[in-house]
Amino acid sequence: MKSFIPLVLLLISVGTVSWLSEPPRERPRGPYRAPLLPRIEMLRVVGAGQRSLVTDYYWLQAIQAAGRGSESTTDPTRYLDLFYYSDLVTDLDPKFEKVYMYAGNTIPTNLGRETWVNTTEARKILEKGVKNFPENSALRLFLAYNLSYFHGEHAAAAEHLRIAATLPNVNKYVPEIATRLLAYNRRFDAALALVESFRDSETDPEMRQMFEERVNEIHREKVLIQVDDAIAAFQKREGRLPQTLSELVSKGDLPSIPQDPMGGVIIIGPDGRSSSTSSPVRLEPLDFRKRAREKEQQQEQQQQQQPQQDTQSPP
Repeated sequence: MKSFIPLVLLLISVGTVSWLSEPPRERPRGPYRAPLLPRIEMLRVVGAGQRSLVTDYYWLQAIQAAGRGSESTTDPTRYLDLFYYSDLVTDLDPKFEKVYMYAGNTIPTNLGRETWVNTTEARKILEKGVKNFPENSALRLFLAYNLSYFHGEHAAAAEHLRIAATLPNVNKYVPEIATRLLAYNRRFDAALALVESFRDSETDPEMRQMFEERVNEIHREKVLIQVDDAIAAFQKREGRLPQTLSELVSKGDLPSIPQDPMGGVIIIGPDGRSSSTSSPVRLEPLDFRKRAREKEQQQEQQQQQQPQQDTQSPP
């Protein structure tokens, strides 16, 4: 009988705290009302002796919230309850690692046509996870994706990827993505240092060759960005785009005709950006959102072009 006394007291305490609690400090958009949760300070005092039990209780609430959210695919507040529960759980136990992974990747909601909501809430959870698990390369990878894809913060994303690329058991594609973002943000020395370290320690000939190509691509991107800057300066001064690289040299925007370290010919495209015949691809963030929208549009066009089936019965 005595063994049930602590549990009864705990349940009474949690109930009391819930009754006295106030809503979360931040209220999101629209008519949505966040779940009524206890103050973390009160939970730490009242549930000090049963911290793990209280944490597990609210973790179960978080899982149930995620299940309720899956019922509607068009509700912009679909997984917001999951955010508040997960935030509380990780306040109670900052070392509850799997909460960061699960919540950080579940909370963002796609309303269709790559229209995402709740990405800021997911970012907060992932940032908290990286703070408590700085050597978790997967957390840094997911946070970098969130920062780059949802918020356009490519420089911050590049730094997380740079760190992730140096951690044990990292995915082999992380260095490729990291160096792409570092070069895009003009951190050429950091990009080169990272890729050269992987190249020099790689034993697989194919992977070593891939890293060697990336070294050359970084050098080429540095040249292309210098040309882009010259084009921008010319356009601002002259009010038009330059016709050729020679015009940039004659006007003093470039010291000489730039050479592609990969053997191609550098040209000025109709969009006013430089490129090289050695490859049409620049080292910049891949716009997956744009590609997804284009794919949806193509699918809609294909459906519209399909001949209407004759639904009338034959005579």
